[in-house]
Amino acid sequence: MKRPPDESDLLGNFGPSKFSAGGFLGSDHRVPEEIVAEDAQVLERAGIDAAAAARALEAVFDRARAAQGAEVEIMAGVTARYYESRGKIPSPFRGEGLFEKGEVVVRGLPGAGEVAITRLSIHLVARHGFFQGRGQRYRIEPEAAVFLAAGLGK
Repeated sequence: MKRPPDESDLLGNFGPSKFSAGGFLGSDHRVPEEIVAEDAQVLERAGIDAAAAARALEAVFDRARAAQGAEVEIMAGVTARYYESRGKIPSPFRGEGLFEKGEVVVRGLPGAGEVAITRLSIHLVARHGFFQGRGQRYRIEPEAAVFLAAGLGK
């Protein structure tokens, strides 16, 4: 599918760069619009929207970050730990600013194993419903976000 120049430039922002070594699509061959549409269906079936998913991710992130590197229990069997990292990363969507690079690693999510959450990933979910591509380290499976939202009452 041939894209207009401005859309082609945008798609280039999703690839590997000096800011995001693996890019935002990982090994996923779908375009961002397809990823968003399929992930939105998962949320819809669960009865939540991207804003609720992002609120749950943000609650986990903030709680773990406040613990300053100590592991915290988010809910029974689910833990999170914040890992500080210097620097900032830009959104692949131009003009949306820079986001701190620190990450929260969540363990014990059913079917997801380990999930890494960043301020940028929260923003991408909240603003665009974009959970990132499969095979990307920072992809958050929508089912994991649904589980957290249900468990946290978000």
